[in-house]
Amino acid sequence: MLMTRKTNACLMLFCTMLVLSLGCLRASAAVSFASIFSDHMVLQRGMADPIWGMATPGQMVKVSFAGHTVSGQANNAGRWMVKLPSMPANAKSQTLTVQAGGSTSSVKDVLVGDVWLCTGQSNMTYNLYGWSPGGHGHAAVAKANYPLIRFVDVPQVTASHPKHSFKATWQVCTPKTIGWFSAVGYYFGRDLFRKLHVPIGLVESSWPGTQIQPWTPLSAVRDTPKLHSDYLWIKNMKTQYEVQKKAFATAIAAWLPKARASLNAGHDIPNPPPEPWNFITGPGYTSLYNGMISPLVPFAVKGNIWYQGESNVNDNLYYVRLKTVIKSWRKAWHQGNFPFYLVEIAPFYYGNPTTGEPVVWNAQENVVRTVPNTGIVGTQDIGTVHNVHPFDKRDVGYRLSLLALAKTYGRKGFVYAGPLYKSMTISNGKAVIHFNYASDGLVSRDGKPLTWFKIAGKNKKFVPAQATIVGHTVVVQSPSVPHPTVVRFAWNQVAVPNLMNKAGLPALPFDTNDAMKPTVPQ
Repeated sequence: MLMTRKTNACLMLFCTMLVLSLGCLRASAAVSFASIFSDHMVLQRGMADPIWGMATPGQMVKVSFAGHTVSGQANNAGRWMVKLPSMPANAKSQTLTVQAGGSTSSVKDVLVGDVWLCTGQSNMTYNLYGWSPGGHGHAAVAKANYPLIRFVDVPQVTASHPKHSFKATWQVCTPKTIGWFSAVGYYFGRDLFRKLHVPIGLVESSWPGTQIQPWTPLSAVRDTPKLHSDYLWIKNMKTQYEVQKKAFATAIAAWLPKARASLNAGHDIPNPPPEPWNFITGPGYTSLYNGMISPLVPFAVKGNIWYQGESNVNDNLYYVRLKTVIKSWRKAWHQGNFPFYLVEIAPFYYGNPTTGEPVVWNAQENVVRTVPNTGIVGTQDIGTVHNVHPFDKRDVGYRLSLLALAKTYGRKGFVYAGPLYKSMTISNGKAVIHFNYASDGLVSRDGKPLTWFKIAGKNKKFVPAQATIVGHTVVVQSPSVPHPTVVRFAWNQVAVPNLMNKAGLPALPFDTNDAMKPTVPQ
């Protein structure tokens, strides 16, 4: 249809009025909190809590909570942030309010306590109701009346660039709400609450089957020399995708007239050209950090529990990748070296090579040896070699809570970790293995001789070895290896060894050649 000068002028007037009306709407835009702030939430005690959201650009905002009032100004993009002063734990329900101009927004039933991130892949996602027979926690769900435990489950979304929001709200822990939440996260939070008696907030951000790469911010990949090839690959994939998008747009433009003609003629419409694959939505490298971690930053937290690694089995760069994630998240949060506690992935038959999973075990343990304020819990005794998702999430959460109670909260008088390889000495043709976290003594879980020990000399030909507990050490030997140089323990993906400390916590697998010299206290 041809447009006359008159209709064109009318349209111009309409557009002008629309723009002006939108401008008025923007000028009177309601002030709001970021999505992490919702009713029933928990704020972190003992530190200045960042509070942020959106308002009209340049507008002054005033945030009030628990008798404190702080002010700030929205930037040119309309984003504002203030910090509440440090507060002690408080189980009293209170209201968080922000005012800007004539607009007010409130978040109700807010507590002050400790907030923990719960992150990783499927074993962190695995909920209390369970995914398979034997793996459910229905009995725990029925008893989950903990009004001072609050949780929020970040939706599983990918993003090509860092996002600022997500669609989920905090919930109060009850039998009606907790069933679909992370089992490990729940047990961890419940056990902390029982000991600390302060409100506990749990923020789950996990995605089944994901490698560690999507959880890594792009800037961290760029700035890590050993990941330089990854960064070049990402840039190349992005370039290819942009080229393919343009080609796709051209192809669609050519396809539309043909499709319209076929439709008018009553013929079958030809298949459209295939849409190019966007590696970001795989979920690809950096996409989960962008979509599921970035919206949480810099919400004040006590620390993070991490259960991931199954999808990186046999990845020789996992040590570098895990260190990079920890370093980059800590940098983003600006909270210093906040606690980052790991779950060692459980024994499972991944196929050959059988030492593919030990590559991840070794990386996880070396991170604990070299990165400050980290820790690890073992799962060698509760794994299921036929199922990558061990049913026992109760003990995993409990063991993580022991780590936190000791290392974060300074509780004393108990052993909080399983025996971790420390050093080896050679004496009279025998290898003597020394451990951290064995001060209460070592025992065999089933009372039988120790299993899954191997020993080798300079030729690196490993043979089964006899292993005997002597005090706080294990003496390893074999008549066929008179001059041992290296010992392996449980260095097989299906290993279920019986060595533990007297606290009942399992010894972690090790290869004395691959264990790094600790640079942080154990």
